Amino acid sequence: MADLTPEARARAARTIVVAEIFADHADEIAQAVVDLPDDHVLVAVIDHDHQFTGMHQVDKTNLVERVVELEGPGGWAMVFSPGADPDHVRGRTADMADIAGKRISAIDRIRARQAAADN
Repeated sequence: MADLTPEARARAARTIVVAEIFADHADEIAQAVVDLPDDHVLVAVIDHDHQFTGMHQVDKTNLVERVVELEGPGGWAMVFSPGADPDHVRGRTADMADIAGKRISAIDRIRARQAAADN
């Protein structure tokens, strides 16, 4: 069953904010992927306070563990591969915000139907 809680809606709203922060750093992210060693990706991180905390070169074999570690509680991470240019970064962040906006709309719609059915 879908999570329709106020917390899920709030997380989707925060996703939109975070997407804009990643987009604001698109040029910096694109420049950093140029210097990636072989078999590495770039992990850009935003903390729980919505602060861009930097970028990390991560070996692909350790990606899952490192992303969890880098995000920390309530944080966010995006992974970028070599070749990502600023338009690619902005496109992904726009998609991220669009999906979150659709989630908010769906939660609102479903909860409104549920409330109407209860009355």
